[in-house]
Amino acid sequence: MRLKALEVFVELGEAESFRQLARAHGVKASAISRQIEALEYYFRTELFDRNAEGITLTESGRLLLGYARTILANVREARAATDELRGLERGNVTIYAAGAPAAGILARVVADLHVQYPGLLFHIETASASNVFDAVESGKADLGLTMFSPETSKVEIRLSSYVEHKIIVAPGHPLAGEERVSLRQLASVPLVLAGASHGSRMRLNQMAREAHVTLEPVFESSSVEVHKELALRKVAALVLPLMCCQREIETGQLIALPFEERDAMITTVDLCCARGRRLSFAARKLSAAIGHALEGA
Repeated sequence: MRLKALEVFVELGEAESFRQLARAHGVKASAISRQIEALEYYFRTELFDRNAEGITLTESGRLLLGYARTILANVREARAATDELRGLERGNVTIYAAGAPAAGILARVVADLHVQYPGLLFHIETASASNVFDAVESGKADLGLTMFSPETSKVEIRLSSYVEHKIIVAPGHPLAGEERVSLRQLASVPLVLAGASHGSRMRLNQMAREAHVTLEPVFESSSVEVHKELALRKVAALVLPLMCCQREIETGQLIALPFEERDAMITTVDLCCARGRRLSFAARKLSAAIGHALEGA
């Protein structure tokens, strides 16, 4: 059995499409199929149900998927450990991050780290808080960076940093001249907010209910960039941590306004990893750099 076959199996188990995975790798679907057939021969079981509508993992396939992720994560860890033993400042690190932390600090952190350690390779995925934790727990990610973290015994929070959400508007917006903004004032202007199931939206809705206020956004989007673009076009106010709009605020394109003290929205940005897993050189360096950035946020 070859590790490459396990890697292909994990990717196919997530994509559930021979053609899609083949296009991503620039090979024919038959090449992917041969890798899977070799695994099925090795384990003496079918790993996928194949039909006219596509493929789905069998019960054996779902079982193997968990083991395969762990095996590949352990191989990456072993490879990183041997590199470190030889004194090589190189390696790969995969981090899953929620949209706000990714936009706010992660791009800046990895850019600076690349200059310091050009031998490091970074793989960055944006995801919801629950998907960030799933990726860390399964071994798909070395690190996770998110807000509104779910509780789980298999993921360790390495560090947390408090962040305050602000009302973000463009100069000339009706709220732009206010020193502080109440939830009632916020409810009186067009808003762009995350979807109803997003952690920040749920927290904001809870605050609104406690203040006997109804927030009805004109726009809903999970994209921080869409939020900022709507604010820049002066059609909506948004609620985000200051770090997500730092550049636009420094250049005067946007303004950050605090909530009234009784309405303050404070949460934590959490950096996490799988409990008990040894971090590679690359993951440790990224973890330390994120921690330093959060201290200054």
